[in-house]
Amino acid sequence: MAREKKTKRRRGRTRVPVASRASDPHKPQRAQEKKNRKPDRVNIVGMTVIVIFVLLVLVIIAVPLRNYYQGRSEIARLNESITAKQNEKDALLEKIDKYKSEDYIKQEARRRFGLVEQGETAYRIIDPNIQPDKQVTTDIQAQEDLRPWFEVLWDSVAQPPEEEAPVVESHHLPIEPAPEEHADVR
Repeated sequence: MAREKKTKRRRGRTRVPVASRASDPHKPQRAQEKKNRKPDRVNIVGMTVIVIFVLLVLVIIAVPLRNYYQGRSEIARLNESITAKQNEKDALLEKIDKYKSEDYIKQEARRRFGLVEQGETAYRIIDPNIQPDKQVTTDIQAQEDLRPWFEVLWDSVAQPPEEEAPVVESHHLPIEPAPEEHADVR
């Protein structure tokens, strides 16, 4: 019952007299005109304006977005470059530290120059396949070439090189000859 009273009150309060609408004699004629009317040019122009506005907004937003993503890719590329340069720097610093070490200097002197410390014995392994007549050595008695340098150069280019015999590689380790004992031991 209370609800019915409330709904009745609501209806009563929201009702508006419609006598003015009912008394309009041109109402059916206006409704017919609305149905028969073609779309206005205003609607087409309005849609065109909206589409142009949306495209303009997209263009305005696209340029900064493109710049943003290009900047991010450039930053990523530079970060990779920085990392690579840092790794290279670390490797060079390690190499510098290695060259400062006395042990490394001794090791390289032994390896490159064949130096030995006092009291050590050095052994040299000779390859038995080496032919003494094919070794390249400088001869003190060899004659100097007195021709100008350009003639020497031209002759070195003009003459074809002599073909060498193919080298047969053996996969065996060279054998060191037995040490000879000296008769004059003091």
